[in-house]
Amino acid sequence: MAGKKNKAVVAVISGLTDNQAAQITKDIMKSKQRNAPYGRGTIASGLMSSVGSLLQKDTKQIGG
Repeated sequence: MAGKKNKAVVAVISGLTDNQAAQITKDIMKSKQRNAPYGRGTIASGLMSSVGSLLQKDTKQIGG
């Protein structure tokens, strides 16, 4: 039996090139779909100077 579903993961990874950011985004989406297909989430990529606003604006929704 699985545990309570009351956990979340937030990660900020800086110092990336455009290609690295795209690859990590793609990998996170694949992992989420494999491990938590019915979980809901948001993923964003952008400039380090706007990290705070990345999670507040319209972003790619990933979820079940």
